[in-house]
Amino acid sequence: MKITNKRIVDVYDEVSNDFYKNKENKNQKSKHWQSYYGFKKFNTENLINFRSSGIGAGLDDQTNSFTFKTYAEVVNQLSEEYVFSNLPKKNIGKSELLIKYKNIFLDYNKLIHIHWFNDVEKNVLKNNQISSICEIGGGFGSFSELFIKNYNTKLLSIDLPEACLMAAYYLKESFPEKKFYLYDDYKKNNYLSYEDFLNFDIIILPPNLNIDPKIEIDFFINARSMAEMNFITIKSYFEFIQKHVTENGFLLNINRYDKSSVGENIRISEYPYDGNWNVLCSKPAFSQPHIHFLLTQRDLSQECANLEKELLEIKKLEKVFYDKHVESIPFWGRAMVLYILKEIFSKKLLRFLGDFLLKIGSKLKKL
Repeated sequence: MKITNKRIVDVYDEVSNDFYKNKENKNQKSKHWQSYYGFKKFNTENLINFRSSGIGAGLDDQTNSFTFKTYAEVVNQLSEEYVFSNLPKKNIGKSELLIKYKNIFLDYNKLIHIHWFNDVEKNVLKNNQISSICEIGGGFGSFSELFIKNYNTKLLSIDLPEACLMAAYYLKESFPEKKFYLYDDYKKNNYLSYEDFLNFDIIILPPNLNIDPKIEIDFFINARSMAEMNFITIKSYFEFIQKHVTENGFLLNINRYDKSSVGENIRISEYPYDGNWNVLCSKPAFSQPHIHFLLTQRDLSQECANLEKELLEIKKLEKVFYDKHVESIPFWGRAMVLYILKEIFSKKLLRFLGDFLLKIGSKLKKL
């Protein structure tokens, strides 16, 4: 079935209704994400503008303080040719913060992803056949796009209905030739079969669906979203990963050392890995020292499994960040305030006031 914007919005309406009325999914939208998606409406107009309309809030690192410094750092470490080949040529989502440079757009969010991707290339992709990836909580698909573009990988994307909406739009604009499997396809049998997995290129679904146990994934990814989930949800995802990863498959975990926006402390050193993982790369993430980059490979023999020792080392780094990310306003309160302000004032005025207050705050901080 052809992917149109209307179909994407219609699918969102269907999946949202089914997903949120299911009591099994009550823990999936944590307090963190309730504050982003408590009052938002979705239609074909704001879908096209999702990176400027506000509906993509929380899914990428857009910033109006972006400078060429980050670009220069990435280019110096990798190469201009490499970075240029992976930066976007289209402003999908119509972000107001991308910088047009030569024939590409400089995007802080994408530059971070390119740096991550280069580490994955060096440690995994250049020496292993990776035909499938599964990104959990991947937002609108910016990071997954690099795997599809450079290695033609199959993608299984699992995320909340709102993120599925944006990922479907972003990826169909990036790869119009690909075969997409969405929730309306799943509803035909209420089951993702092994045959459908083989026959489609990009599969975008919400959590907790019926998936054929024969489906195996070469490379799993979670980047900066498990820290925003309840621990019970993180545990269920690790069970899913360790059930469906190939015998020598990989898991990339890029998350905060400590975050409490869900109402409990979520710490990367305490994630529920089993004992069958070997550490390939472990370090503070590029340009974001409060986040850790942890790349591991499945090792059922346990001959090289060394993750337990590494998690103890991560815990030492982690303690510096304990309780540094504390929400001063209740989650429902932030969502309510944002909703009311947007209803009363224009986005342009709110952006102006935000920039003005940010500048005042920066000057006061220097006093």
